[in-house]
Amino acid sequence: MKRIEDRVRVLIVERGMTLLQLATQSKITEATLHAILNRNDAKYSQLRRMAETLSVKVAYLTGETDLPSMSVVHESEAGYVALKAGDVIAMQKQIIELQSKLLTLNTPKD
Repeated sequence: MKRIEDRVRVLIVERGMTLLQLATQSKITEATLHAILNRNDAKYSQLRRMAETLSVKVAYLTGETDLPSMSVVHESEAGYVALKAGDVIAMQKQIIELQSKLLTLNTPKD
């Protein structure tokens, strides 16, 4: 599930919202929201407002991550990023699963 539409539709159901409520709260017209969902394309500012309304990260809406609420605190001056321990554990689990799949694919068959 990588399409913006798929993720948005799941999120609005989970939050008990409608597309009209999402559009209104995100300050996007309903027509624009439908266009975004149909094209799987949006301006970053629109995605940011939708993500804020749905309490997820833009990266989750676009399919760049499967962690909807990964909380990242950017410390630009210090040059590092702080992550919550739960987010790190979830990422580590995903890495282990991917490594396992790779090993399965690369294992010679007799």
